[in-house]
Amino acid sequence: MMVLASYVLVTLAIAYAVLYLLFRCERFVSVSTMLISFLLLIYGPAYLVYMVWHLPISAVDKEISQSAHFSDVTVALNLAIALMFISVTAGIELVNRLMPAAVLSTRDRLRNWSDKPLASIPSGEVWLLGIGLLLSAFMFWISYREHHLQILLGYLSVPGDEFAKIVYRQNHGGSHVYLYNLAAGTFAPMIIVWAGLVAWGRRSWMLAAVTALLLAATILGKLETLNKAPIVLFILQLLLVGYLLFRNNLDWRVGLLGVGVAFLIFIPIFLIAIPGMRPSDAFEFFYYRAFDFSNAALMEYFGAFPWRLDHMWGGNLRVLAAIVGWKWEPSYDLVARVWRSVDGTHTTAMFIADAWVDFSYFGVVIYSLVAGALCRWIDLSLLREGKTAMSVAVLAASFIGIYNLMISALPTSIVTGGLGLPIAVVLIQHFERRRWRTIVDGGSLEAIESKERS
Repeated sequence: MMVLASYVLVTLAIAYAVLYLLFRCERFVSVSTMLISFLLLIYGPAYLVYMVWHLPISAVDKEISQSAHFSDVTVALNLAIALMFISVTAGIELVNRLMPAAVLSTRDRLRNWSDKPLASIPSGEVWLLGIGLLLSAFMFWISYREHHLQILLGYLSVPGDEFAKIVYRQNHGGSHVYLYNLAAGTFAPMIIVWAGLVAWGRRSWMLAAVTALLLAATILGKLETLNKAPIVLFILQLLLVGYLLFRNNLDWRVGLLGVGVAFLIFIPIFLIAIPGMRPSDAFEFFYYRAFDFSNAALMEYFGAFPWRLDHMWGGNLRVLAAIVGWKWEPSYDLVARVWRSVDGTHTTAMFIADAWVDFSYFGVVIYSLVAGALCRWIDLSLLREGKTAMSVAVLAASFIGIYNLMISALPTSIVTGGLGLPIAVVLIQHFERRRWRTIVDGGSLEAIESKERS
């Protein structure tokens, strides 16, 4: 009875999120609408299909579904998904209530987005030129030292089946330099978009050349991971930028087009990477990787905690564990060890997985509130400027950040997953506004502080 009730509850929560997106949110591409859309796409109806029809899809799934606690796991997972949708929308509403003036100005700018050209505002062209040059030099140097081009060519020439390519990827794929991975994954793509738009608007051929150099370094970095997702996501990111330059509407046609474009990009990559795969098999593999695989990873976390392992109550957070003096053991290692009994493998899942591991339902509610509030705060802080190079670049960066929320923890998505870049831009812009407001109001910041002390 409880299992059936939990399915009814999660279905109602998904329906509520759909209605909220359609009738409460502005039907434009923004950080908050991308968040809800991604959640509905992967953990909405696709989650129900996975739970009701596709489960089990792996040996781990089968072990969980045959365990004595499977009914409890199902109820807990359904309730957590329901709480996630409700809490994310609550976080968005909270920020709306706290920033009513920004809501009105943002709504006005979004409504006029498609009719307005890219705004000409102070762009920091010199800064973008310097950052682009330094970033390009750093990335090409690391690629040269680690022989990225040779590794990529070697991957394409590996004979045999998919297993042989998997072994090659595990042995050679990806850089060992953390800063390089961070630059190629999150920072460089935003600079490419920002600098490219500024170069186009100002007809700066020097900045355009530096942007092209950084683009080449980033593409090499994406391909050298030997994974399909990074380069596909980068292409989708650039396509989103192209769309936002002319229009900003979000409806079912745009969503369907986005999924279709992703599928069409993935198919040739699958056919190249997996020898012998038929085009008819590509759709099933795409659906499995995009939807079932993500939900199965979430199931592994809920199947492990608290029935096989106790909730960690903050021990999964490295900073908190260091402060308290606990031994830090990341959840992705613990979950993989529970189900696969080997070291060296990781299991990552969406942001509520780690929230559940640490703080049970309280964590799911709090993390979801924070995710919704952060995304809406970015919207109201940046999009009220209208269609600018910075706002388009931030939306493109947020796209990757929200994708990473679907596959990793909230702190990880903020620090290394791309969501931290828009937050940093908002904070820098906020301090710049305060500085200029102080100067315009009469006197420097030092004079105002001296006056306040006296």
